[in-house]
Amino acid sequence: MVPAPPVEASAEEYHDRGRKLIQEERFAKAIEPLTQAVKLDPSLSQAFNARGYAYYRLRQYQNAIADFNKAITLDSTYSNAYLNRSAARGAAGDPQGANADLTKARQLARLARM
Repeated sequence: MVPAPPVEASAEEYHDRGRKLIQEERFAKAIEPLTQAVKLDPSLSQAFNARGYAYYRLRQYQNAIADFNKAITLDSTYSNAYLNRSAARGAAGDPQGANADLTKARQLARLARM
């Protein structure tokens, strides 16, 4: 008998693996499953945000900002992505962009509480 080929994980499963690695502060290891998640589901804004956070923690600010940009493009009301991009922009030396994103994140958080 020929064994069945391995079943590929879903985008959500890869996303969950990446998030677990982030919680364990294994940021470099989190990149691969999160990359697989966005390859399988390019509309998964949470995976772009999570991968951006991993890049941010690795001090790869331009990669982080690119992923936060994608998350925001996919969901313009994603306040956490604005908050994360604010931190990355600040770390990358863009205080005006950081302040603009922080303001937007606060506006979205207020709207969510209404």
